[in-house]
Amino acid sequence: MRTFLLVVHILAAGAWIGANVTQVVVTPRVSKMGGEVAATWMRAVVTMGRVLYTPAAILSLLTGFALVLRSGSPYEFEQAFVVIGVAMVIVGAVLGARVFGPQGERAAAAFDAGNDDGGRAIVSRLTAFGFLDSALLVVTVWAMTGKWGI
Repeated sequence: MRTFLLVVHILAAGAWIGANVTQVVVTPRVSKMGGEVAATWMRAVVTMGRVLYTPAAILSLLTGFALVLRSGSPYEFEQAFVVIGVAMVIVGAVLGARVFGPQGERAAAAFDAGNDDGGRAIVSRLTAFGFLDSALLVVTVWAMTGKWGI
């Protein structure tokens, strides 16, 4: 059971990181195209928040909890890598709900309205948050693989 939980945990984290990398690389390039193409991409990014990021984060959290709670587990909730993992899910949820979702919708609306410069300005801010989120994910993966606090 431990191996199954760990595989699912890693796959969920991989989906989250992969989606981040895709967005950080693709979004600025697509925003340069402007108009309907950029608006469509931004709506797809917002949708990914609901259908990819949220399930991946929840799955990562649940499998992480299961790995800590399972019988004979050497892990505890007080260990640094576990605390960092839980904190990352919280940070991701807050950024998704307060930044990525609403600002992605604003960018799509700006591109739809023909305000490509306004849409690009929003995308520029979103890209900065995307780099921050990605950097935090890298630190989280580092903490997990290094089992910080053990």
